[in-house]
Amino acid sequence: MVFMSKFSIYFNEVMHKGSIRKAAERLHIAASAVDRQILNAEQALGIKLFDRTPGGLRPTAAGEMIAHQIARWVDDEASLNRHMDALRNARGGEVKIAVADGLAVNFIPSAIERLHARIPGLRFKITVATAATTATLLRSGECDIAVTFDPPSFAGLSVEAEALSRLGVLVPFGHPLTEIANVCVSDCIGYPIIAPDPSTALWQLLERLLDGSSLSFDVILNSNNIALLCDMVKKKIGIALMRDLDAFGNYRDDEAVFLMLKETKVSTQKLSLIVASGRILFPGANLVLQELKGIFQDFYGDTLL
Repeated sequence: MVFMSKFSIYFNEVMHKGSIRKAAERLHIAASAVDRQILNAEQALGIKLFDRTPGGLRPTAAGEMIAHQIARWVDDEASLNRHMDALRNARGGEVKIAVADGLAVNFIPSAIERLHARIPGLRFKITVATAATTATLLRSGECDIAVTFDPPSFAGLSVEAEALSRLGVLVPFGHPLTEIANVCVSDCIGYPIIAPDPSTALWQLLERLLDGSSLSFDVILNSNNIALLCDMVKKKIGIALMRDLDAFGNYRDDEAVFLMLKETKVSTQKLSLIVASGRILFPGANLVLQELKGIFQDFYGDTLL
């Protein structure tokens, strides 16, 4: 730790070991040197940092506050070291990306494939998380970039790109529905339906779409695997109601067609590309951010917010 003070290093070890002697052994220094750093800090601050008990040292409230601050400094130094590594290696380094569950199947693999081809020196760590957890990971510095739906709060976050996900129907290439200019849910009646499993978020979205409707669908297959649903469409087993991002990357243009539904009563989900406010991304992560912006533009075009 290049930038940590001697006191911070000694204090941190005492916190972890609960003992001056054990901390000194871990640091390979005299116990008196560790004790002197703690005593000098207590004198300078005018408050005790540890209660000395027969079972060892127990941090006071002041000690807990200092421990929390030092932990933040350790994280900041780790982030700084990553930045230095990226600068040494031009485009190298590990980029940590948090994504919504629905994006992990095809959107992110397709994006990583594109990124890897453009920036081969990068490594990636992908974390699948809820929108709330994703926002927390960004704010704490545990991830660099996030792509998620509707986070509960944008406090402390910077939105780099936004788009509204679209609800539609995936049909086999050449299907009769492709001849209709503006497809409605009612137009899907009479065709075999391939549906998501009731345990999925997509099913919950479709339930809201059909809530109170008298429409009756012929569901011939359901699954919690989006790729399987799309495969069944490509094999002309039926048609599938889903979001554009669920279908993304699962078919070629000569296999299937995604048709947007007209006038659905379901609130459209907002897809956001976000980073932590005020945090400077290391060069490799910034390149990834720019590439992801390009992917948003390619996929959504004029529908970007």
